Amino acid sequence: MKKIVSLVLMISLILSMSLPALASMEDKLSNHWSKDEINKDFLTYYFPYLAKDDFKRFDPNGSIAENDFLLSFSSLLKDKGYSNDVLGWKVGLTRVQMANIVGSKLMEESIIQRGNGQVPFVDINHLSQEEKGAIAALYNAGLISGVSKNKYMPNRKVTQAEAIVFLQRINTLLDKRASIPFKLLGIVQSYSAKEGITSKIENGKVLVTITKSFPTPGYNMEIDRIVKAGDDYIIHLNITPPSKDSIQLQVITYKTITIEIDKDNIGNPPYNFILGDIFML
Repeated sequence: MKKIVSLVLMISLILSMSLPALASMEDKLSNHWSKDEINKDFLTYYFPYLAKDDFKRFDPNGSIAENDFLLSFSSLLKDKGYSNDVLGWKVGLTRVQMANIVGSKLMEESIIQRGNGQVPFVDINHLSQEEKGAIAALYNAGLISGVSKNKYMPNRKVTQAEAIVFLQRINTLLDKRASIPFKLLGIVQSYSAKEGITSKIENGKVLVTITKSFPTPGYNMEIDRIVKAGDDYIIHLNITPPSKDSIQLQVITYKTITIEIDKDNIGNPPYNFILGDIFML
């Protein structure tokens, strides 16, 4: 009988020790500053390594590894039509490293404007110009904040909660920059033309013409999306090369696409249309 009682007590002790690991995401956030900010679906989709096994690895105050964060950031960018091939190490990520990685990429894509160091943080003066510029750009875009009114604490490790909330803000920003709707009017192929983009306004519509050259007639070109970045409207193209087995004339060929954009969707002129990423399909 004593052996049975001892066994029951041992099992109870083991189960009681296991309870913290089985706490739900809501329990782990119950008294945390981010409890009303973290979206469970967002966490599950973009931070699956924290969500698996019933959020076993999730600890809002715990650190996040650089390689894990970059996996989540790259996944978000891919879903929004951008690419990111930066890899990280399995080491803790600092706040300045996170700001520099993300800020540099968003500025490269013209998603946010470059910062001039106009921030209230007094503890970033020792950082490089690149790092200070990234922090300023993210701060001015409303994507980051300090740990207090005038301190950023650049060398402190990023917590999981900070990383999740940060990427949620970027997700919201990218959604606001969703593709500008347009209507395809036609595609023309010719053997004599001039590369470039032209636009004109007719009856409340903005007509945009994009011409690009190719080495053979077998290429197909279409518009992937149009996004606004600062004062520019960036046109991203999808290019499909001819089949490797096809026989093509080796002659320079021009493809010209004409599209129509409702003026109400892009505001008043002037309009500066430029080519962005070209995706080879």
